[in-house]
Amino acid sequence: MTDGPSPTEHAPRGRVRRGDPFRWVLENPGLVDLIAFGATAAAILLFSLVTGSGGTWLVFSVPMIAAGALCRVRPLAGVLVIAALAVLHVIVQVPVVLGDVMTFYAMFCAIAYGSRAVHVLGIVAGMLGVLTQATYWGLTALLDDYGGLLAALSSFLGLGVIGTITIVAVWALANLQRARVRQLALTRDRAEQAVREREQRTALAVADERARIAREMHDVVAHSLSVIIAQADGGRFVAAHRPEQAVEVLGTIGETGRAALADMRSLLGVLRQEDETSFGPQPGPERLGELVERVRGAGVPVELEIDGDLADLPPALGLSLFRLVQESLTNILKHAGGDVSATVSIRRFPQRLTIEVLDDGRGAEADSDGQGHGLTGMRERMSVLGGVLEAGPLPSRGYRVRAEVPLPGAPGRAPAAAPGPSEVARPAPSAGPSIPARPAPTAAPHDPAPTPPTPPGGPR
Repeated sequence: MTDGPSPTEHAPRGRVRRGDPFRWVLENPGLVDLIAFGATAAAILLFSLVTGSGGTWLVFSVPMIAAGALCRVRPLAGVLVIAALAVLHVIVQVPVVLGDVMTFYAMFCAIAYGSRAVHVLGIVAGMLGVLTQATYWGLTALLDDYGGLLAALSSFLGLGVIGTITIVAVWALANLQRARVRQLALTRDRAEQAVREREQRTALAVADERARIAREMHDVVAHSLSVIIAQADGGRFVAAHRPEQAVEVLGTIGETGRAALADMRSLLGVLRQEDETSFGPQPGPERLGELVERVRGAGVPVELEIDGDLADLPPALGLSLFRLVQESLTNILKHAGGDVSATVSIRRFPQRLTIEVLDDGRGAEADSDGQGHGLTGMRERMSVLGGVLEAGPLPSRGYRVRAEVPLPGAPGRAPAAAPGPSEVARPAPSAGPSIPARPAPTAAPHDPAPTPPTPPGGPR
């Protein structure tokens, strides 16, 4: 048999606030009982010594009262000590002592705070105490000169009935206390679980926000640096052969750098949690023209085709649209090679929005360091919006990125595309739409071809 959980087993162990003595009392039952019962036993002992009223009863009463300090925190030990002393003083012909009142308290604590075995032991000990007292007084009445069998039977039955009623009353009160302790423990567990769930939700939200900021930083830095590098490479040739155009190239580099710096400051302000940081509006479809002009200035002819009104798109969808086109054009600048052109086609239908970016560059022969996260970020953006992303080299030459996103209010949402082992989510159709600078066969927009092997150039 082992003791059951203490009444404060689930109590928080944090530092107690100053000026909150009631909470301290609730959270330290063992220390409180030790002070209370220890002081009571010491006071009784001191009183008996001063008045000279000590005797055999004092030898049993003081340890029984002191043992009350164990009853709440160690119910089994408290019951055994008090029950043993109660039986022992009857055996030595001391029928009643002051410490006998602790037998009811020991039984109460065994039922309220002990395990099931201690619970049963407490009831058995209580009934044994009643039977012992009733038997003792019954035998005393039977052996008394003025008593008899009737007096003995009356004493035995009277004490037995009164003791049993008392035991039942203590058992009922202890069960109410036990239910209260369990309810408090359950409430505390639920509160702690709610705190853990809230912390987990906060951690997930922070992780999502970090991932979003990482995507934003990748889009801003990769695109801006690609434009700046392309302008700088071309600037060397312009400075050598047409010095008068070098100023225009340097101006484009400066404008791109300043725009990237402003975006970076905005993102870093979010990371630093500066309330006073002023954030500008997030880019959306209205800045696609500016984006295309910037890429054209870097030496890549780009055609922008927009079919439908994009002004009323939700901010999240508008930002994802801009970032997808930005990342696709950045990949063209980095991987498609020289003498390349591109087409950006955006079409709005009643229930969906399609974005397609094609180029006539190296395609499967493009070089890559294998460390890019551009397509992963695009795929995550589309997945969050319930859309799908297809990206891969064309069979002959070039590369195609196509996304389809359901519009808000559409009856159905497209399933999210799960990322595969490589960055090429799905192959392009057997051909793609024509690009003005270099014709290519037309393609059916919804007829994907079988999955080809990962291109030698690796993911973009």
